[in-house]
Amino acid sequence: MGEKGLKGTSILNKAMDAFVTTKLTDLCYETRGNYYSEFEIPAFGQNMIRCTCVARAHYDDVIDITPQIGVALESFQRVTEVDSILDVSRPNKKCRLFNKNERWPCRYHLEILAFTESWKNKNTIAMLAESFKRLMRTDREEIMNASVACWVGHIVGPLWYLSEGYSISTNAINRCGNDEVRRVNMEKVEWLIRCGLYQHIPQLQSEVDFILDHIDSNGICKVDFYENEFRGWGPYAGLQLEHDWRSKIRKACDITFRALLIAEYAGV
Repeated sequence: MGEKGLKGTSILNKAMDAFVTTKLTDLCYETRGNYYSEFEIPAFGQNMIRCTCVARAHYDDVIDITPQIGVALESFQRVTEVDSILDVSRPNKKCRLFNKNERWPCRYHLEILAFTESWKNKNTIAMLAESFKRLMRTDREEIMNASVACWVGHIVGPLWYLSEGYSISTNAINRCGNDEVRRVNMEKVEWLIRCGLYQHIPQLQSEVDFILDHIDSNGICKVDFYENEFRGWGPYAGLQLEHDWRSKIRKACDITFRALLIAEYAGV
């Protein structure tokens, strides 16, 4: 609904009101009534998900999510302060665990920054760019895609934390693509550009060039992409705005719209 610009409509107002009035211990969050603080557990916490939904719907001027924007910035800044993810985690018999009260960025931190504006200034954007440059390094095998979990009295998986070896084009939801087809991850590109990083990250600039180079003489974008990223609304997918792709024209409209949106935010 946020994608379709429905802010202010009764149905989206009711949805946002539910985010405010529903307790974070409600069983709908599937935590068995437990509250897990995003301020104590890195890359975790149902309130981080809730506030990201508020940001995605563009209601951050109605519902205060300033503390969670702060956590997101602190999490990315932490990447610039340590040598690697190993410094914010500890070994365990089964796997590595994030240290309590530490910070480390996850998908929700990135999403909340991508869809808010209040945090943006020259210094914070520069910090975020440096954080991604470090996350994207590929020079150390021992830290690339390191497996780290959270401890909440037992081991749980974090909220899609961003590991070193981060790739702009890889789709974490759909890791297929062994056919060697060069695909793009439209969502990642869009989010990073929304954060103001286009001028700061060469790999992002190259990805945008690759997308726009696949717009043909009729103005249609024909770049290869991950279909699971678009089709089927869910918590981690659903860029499709057309009601279905039974028509090739509707599919082309969705892909071309996203490509031109990326060009618009990039200023190219």
